[in-house]
Amino acid sequence: MAKSAEARWHLGHWVLLFSLPTPSLCGSMAAWWTDLGPSLVLQNASTGLLTYSFCNSNSTPIYPQDPPIALRTTYAPKKGTSLAATGWYDQIGSTWASVFYQNNNDDIVNAVYKCDNRTGLYDQQESNVISDRRGTPSPHTDSGISVTLLGEQEGYRVFYHDRSKALQSLQFKSTDGWSYGSPVSSNTNRSSMEIHSQFSGVRNVTVVTPRDARNMETARLNVDSTYFIDTFPTPLKGGLNNTSASNRTSFPYDTSATPSFELEAWDGNPKAIGIAIDTDTTRHIFYIGTDRAIHWIAAFVSASVEGGFRAQASQNTDVWPLADEPNSDFTIASHIESSSIRLYYVSGGRIIETKYRDGNWDRAAPVESANTTIIADEGAGAGDAGLTTGAKAGIGVGVSVGVLLIGAAAAAFWILRKKKSTPPDEEATTAADDTVATVPPMSETGSQGASSPTAGVARTSSGLSADKWDAEVKDKPLTPPPRELESPNLASELPHTNDRNELPTKHHVTELP
Repeated sequence: MAKSAEARWHLGHWVLLFSLPTPSLCGSMAAWWTDLGPSLVLQNASTGLLTYSFCNSNSTPIYPQDPPIALRTTYAPKKGTSLAATGWYDQIGSTWASVFYQNNNDDIVNAVYKCDNRTGLYDQQESNVISDRRGTPSPHTDSGISVTLLGEQEGYRVFYHDRSKALQSLQFKSTDGWSYGSPVSSNTNRSSMEIHSQFSGVRNVTVVTPRDARNMETARLNVDSTYFIDTFPTPLKGGLNNTSASNRTSFPYDTSATPSFELEAWDGNPKAIGIAIDTDTTRHIFYIGTDRAIHWIAAFVSASVEGGFRAQASQNTDVWPLADEPNSDFTIASHIESSSIRLYYVSGGRIIETKYRDGNWDRAAPVESANTTIIADEGAGAGDAGLTTGAKAGIGVGVSVGVLLIGAAAAAFWILRKKKSTPPDEEATTAADDTVATVPPMSETGSQGASSPTAGVARTSSGLSADKWDAEVKDKPLTPPPRELESPNLASELPHTNDRNELPTKHHVTELP
């Protein structure tokens, strides 16, 4: 019976592969960074399937589009769900991904996947509803979702909106499993519910959300395990460093203060918002505005002092091509150790990547859909019930679209025969139990991001048109990077070298003592 259900699951997805129109609609997206570089997952707005880049891509993601590859899910994602994901490269050389989304019951689901380095496809390892834990406020039907992986000991923090639009958190620790975390911000006066989060130490987490048509809100988890709330460009009443506790019910602005800048092309309703933190603990925030352009705000740190958030210079359109839609969705991946930032969004009908590294922006380029250079994994073999060898550092294996199409019939036959323990992709009506999940250890030599495996891969038709891309990208001189701006506000995220930090990178940045 289980085999029959699995066969129906694969048959349905292969039917979608050849029946859907192209190009597909690109819905929500998420990105994360491991030792091999950034990875992508996107929801197909037409089918609701979660498509992704090859898990053995190296340095830059390879995202197949004709056809794409889709994650197998135990709980079907609702169409239009917010997406969050993280991942790592573990101590035995395996790449993991952990994906978070809402199902059709508005539950928050965590699906964990492990990479098969031979194929570049993810195998599902487990899937659980995590918002049903005791005392957890029910998620809003249109909740945003963000995840931060704090380390092997501290685990995850997942941020979401409850039904009143207040910001809440879930937490995972290796000793306790999933549980309700705490309120983050009790403010319910929100223009939209996008969330993104990043950290520069075990408990130095910054969460950013839209506040209204003029301002953003930040919540910072500091060393006392309490979130502190502030807004910009207009500060909250009391001043920047006199922030409000997360359980406060009133969040008035300081109307006597004159904002130092305005959020350009901001109406408070972006489809995404992103934050990155670099080696100097500078916080960078991005959004795509009503003018279809990327906008960049940063609070630079100089001599252990953080300046307030300030708008940064825009870049030429060869560096930041205009998005196809106003307030467009996008996703961000960043690597603290190298101060690298990648932005991904749709421009000219294609998913593009723009890179910030060494203080400069590179020209944007389309995300590759295939890599014709295939490197065999000589150590791969038929494993037992244990973990496979996984991806090796420095090996980027891509499977060309042609190879996928030629081998489609053989692959379908093999998939139907393969034994799996994961149930078919259908909506579950019962909540996950409170069993403590196990998170594999992360590499101590460097890996940023989070979470694990997914099994069984389905392919669906799709593909973004490239007919407008070449015409829009021009050779223009790059705009030099903006200079650091100064402001006399003390930073609360400072480098610390005495204690071991859970951040899995060589450059340890921890919270204040």
